[in-house]
Amino acid sequence: MAVALHLSRLAPPGPRAHHRRIARAILEDTAQRHEGQVFALGSGDLVLLCRRPPPGRMRAAEFPHGLGVPDPAALPATMAALLRVDLPDPAHVTTVWPLPESLAAFTAYAAERVAESAPAAAPAAEPAELTVVVGALAAIAEGPAGIGFLRWQAGVLVPAPHRPTAPPLLPLYRELGFSIAALEARLAAPGQAAADPFLFRHLAARLDQRMLALLSEAAGTGGALDLAAAPGTPPLHLNLTLPTILSDDFARFARRCRDSGAPVGVEVALLEACGDAAAFAAARRVLAEAGMALVLDGVSHLALLLARLDALRPDLLKLAWSPVLADLAAADRQQIAATLDRIGRDRVVLHRAGSEAALRWGMAQGIRRFQGRHVDAMLAAGHSQTCPRAPACSLRQCIERAAAIVPDEACPPPPAPRRAHARAPRAAA
Repeated sequence: MAVALHLSRLAPPGPRAHHRRIARAILEDTAQRHEGQVFALGSGDLVLLCRRPPPGRMRAAEFPHGLGVPDPAALPATMAALLRVDLPDPAHVTTVWPLPESLAAFTAYAAERVAESAPAAAPAAEPAELTVVVGALAAIAEGPAGIGFLRWQAGVLVPAPHRPTAPPLLPLYRELGFSIAALEARLAAPGQAAADPFLFRHLAARLDQRMLALLSEAAGTGGALDLAAAPGTPPLHLNLTLPTILSDDFARFARRCRDSGAPVGVEVALLEACGDAAAFAAARRVLAEAGMALVLDGVSHLALLLARLDALRPDLLKLAWSPVLADLAAADRQQIAATLDRIGRDRVVLHRAGSEAALRWGMAQGIRRFQGRHVDAMLAAGHSQTCPRAPACSLRQCIERAAAIVPDEACPPPPAPRRAHARAPRAAA
C-alpha cells in the first residue's frame, strides 16, 4: 500500500517544523513494522510505501490517540489529529492507495510530483543551532540598534451597527513590542525564533529587560510612556513574561507609570500562565496593585474548547484568528459560543485579524475588538484620506510607518505642487 501525507496543502504558516518531525517519525515507525520506506518529496509531501497488514490485524483506532500502533490504515485519523489546529478539514490531508488495486491513481500522483520543480524543504535547525540563533537575536535587540526593531500595532473597537454616527474604528490600545520577523530578517533566519518554545521564552525574557530599559530611558523625552500619558491617547500594551512582572525592574517601571499617569496593559501568554499557575496568580496581584490591565494572549480556539479560561479572570482575552474557526463542527461552535459568553464578548479581542473574513466572523460572534494586519490596512486607508503626504506613500508604506517608532521612519514631506507652465509668447506676424 501507499500512503501520502499532503503537507503541501497546509496554508501558511504550515507545515510547522513539529508537524514535519512528528509526521515523519510516525511514518518511519510504520515503515519499520511493515517492510516499508518513507520518501520526502520536493513539494513537502511525505509518502510511505509498505506492506498491507493481514486482515484482522489490530487497528490503531483501538488504542488511545492511534499513535505507535502498526496499522497503516489508521494513519489518516492519526494525521488528522496532528494537523487539526492548522487545517479546516484534516481528513483530506492523507491519501491511502491499496496496491495493486489503486496502482493507476498512485502512479498518476507520483508522475505529478516528479513533474514539479519545487525545491525540497530546508531541514529544521538543530537545537544547538537554534540556541546560537536565539542568542544572536537577543544580542541585536540589546545593542544600540535595538530600538529600530520596535513596532506599534493598534487594537481597535468597531462600533455596533446601531451607532451609524460613531467613528468607523475607535482606538483601544497600542501594543509595543520587538518585531521578531524584523530581527529574524537581519540574520536571514526566518521562523527560527519560535521553533523551540522553551528557547523562545528565554528570548522573550531578554527582550522584556531591553524593553523596560528603553521605555525608562525615553521617559520625559517624548517617548512611549509620555505619549501614553497624554490626554485622549489609548493605553500602552506590553508583552511580558511572568518572571519579568515579578522582578524589581518591573516594580520600578510600575512606579514610573503611576507617577506619570500613563495607563499600561500587560499581555501574558496563555502557555506561560498555564505552565506556572502560582507565578501567574502572583503576577495578577502585582498588576492589580499597579492598576494595570491583565491581557491573556496567545489563545487558540482549541484552548477555548479545552479550558475554562474565564477562571483566569483576564481583563481582556486575545483569541487568535484562524480560518478553521469558520468551518468548525456545530458542537464546537456551540461550545465556543458558551465560553465567549462566560468570558464576556466585550472582553475578547480577535487577534491576528489579517483578512476581511476574520472581521466578518468576529462581528457575527458579537466580537467588536480586533487587532491585526487587516486592521492596520483599514487604519492606513482612513489616514491616507486626510494626510497631506498621502500622494507620496503607498498603502504598504503608510502601514509600515505607522508601526515604526524610530524617527527615520517618519512620513516623507508632501509632494511639491506642480507649477503651471507659462505659454510662450506668440511670435509677431
